Amino acid sequence: MADSKSVYVIDDDEIFHFIIKKLFKQCGNDQNNLTIISFFSAEDALEQLRTPGQLLPSLIIVDINMQPMNGWEFIKAFRELQPTLARHIPLIMCSSSVDERDIQQVNNTPELAAYITKPLDKAKLEIIEKHL
Repeated sequence: MADSKSVYVIDDDEIFHFIIKKLFKQCGNDQNNLTIISFFSAEDALEQLRTPGQLLPSLIIVDINMQPMNGWEFIKAFRELQPTLARHIPLIMCSSSVDERDIQQVNNTPELAAYITKPLDKAKLEIIEKHL
């Protein structure tokens, strides 16, 4: 990853933001080539994506269970926004949910490049890095 890249992490859990930043740093992704941008609400991330002139992220990681807008609602809004963006941005859903309905919905959501369950570890981080 020689080029500078950014990842939007959309999750209402501060601890998750801390953990993902720490894991990326431990795996050799320093701040010079990867920037993690934290959003504690899906609405804030969408607002950032809609802002003209903003650098687009290389990847978006989104949680399912958030309020007031959950991960599925974010993906629906992102689906409408995607054609206006300058390039394709892969989405990865990262959640503690192992509910079969969520897994089924993941499989029926073409925008999702991957589904990863919490807690994160280095093997799951490698899945994320493949989509950067």
